[in-house]
Amino acid sequence: MRTESRAFLVGICVAWCCACASARLEKTGDAGTLLIVGGGLDNDSRQVYQRLLALASAHGPANLLVATAATGEEADEVIDKTQALRVWANGVPVGSIGRATSTADTVALIDLATGILFTGGDQKRITARYRPADQDTPEWLAMRRLLARGGVIAGCSAGDAMMGDVMLLTGGSAAALGIAPSTASGGEPPALGPQIGKGMHFLSMAMTDSHFFERDRLGRLVAALEQSGQRLGIGVGEDACVEIDLATGMLTGVSVSESLLVDVGQIKRDGLRRTNVIARVIGEGDRVALRERLFALPVLLPAGIAGATHEVPVVEPGQNRQLAMWRMFRCAAAPGSGAHRLMLAGWQVTAWPAGNGEVVFEVAPR
Repeated sequence: MRTESRAFLVGICVAWCCACASARLEKTGDAGTLLIVGGGLDNDSRQVYQRLLALASAHGPANLLVATAATGEEADEVIDKTQALRVWANGVPVGSIGRATSTADTVALIDLATGILFTGGDQKRITARYRPADQDTPEWLAMRRLLARGGVIAGCSAGDAMMGDVMLLTGGSAAALGIAPSTASGGEPPALGPQIGKGMHFLSMAMTDSHFFERDRLGRLVAALEQSGQRLGIGVGEDACVEIDLATGMLTGVSVSESLLVDVGQIKRDGLRRTNVIARVIGEGDRVALRERLFALPVLLPAGIAGATHEVPVVEPGQNRQLAMWRMFRCAAAPGSGAHRLMLAGWQVTAWPAGNGEVVFEVAPR
């Protein structure tokens, strides 16, 4: 085939893909904003609280709800988050809904609200209360109406994990990757494979995970994406926050603490080894067009690991959070940095530059 003809056909394919992407974007009908916090949301997390309040007041006076369905001690959490919100916007109405709040009262409160903040705990409690058996409820439909009128739904920890069509329920990375524990570990062996279930269906473009770097949850996110058929995952670190505009599909980093976008669109599997996975660190102000990424043609990945492999040390957190995983991805993104390897309990990660600030990595048993 002549070069001109090949170029013409490639151009037609690209144009067709872009047209499909544009048509799908127009048909989604999504609106509103999600604010996803990885956990450990302290009262002095100014950037997160101020962004929540800004989004909640974008179309009129803010009226906030604290949703505590995931939390064990709900009353204490209501006091904590209400007082934190009032630090940053004294006088803004702040109500609450919990597991025992009736359907009628919950719906009435949501229909008056401009923003909801879901607190941490167990994400299964959220879906059990508001989407049992993955069915629409009056409460869930009220939350969809809140988004449709341009409101914001924020979630911390469990409130992060519940956002997608599919959510992670529990479990560590090694077991999720199918790696059995050593016989010396004792105790009841964990179930192998990712533990996933139906989420709250606020975010169709990606799966979300919390406490991401601190609890080394990369392996379980990769395994969950692979099993569920979803392509993109967002691992949000503690004190970290990302914002997703549902109308445009734009993801934006909000906080100083960072998160990780994981893309398994080109994943390859050899036994328990997964490779050709792409990642990008999401820092404050970084923006990624999620829908465009989902519909884009595959990028050309490096053929293999180039340069020396640097071992990433793991140290006790002490006064700081354990961020060896974050350090590895930050270092591996630098052009010409070579590969970086992190050795963990039963599994390992090796990452190297993919260009344009991205990283290609593999996860495998040790």
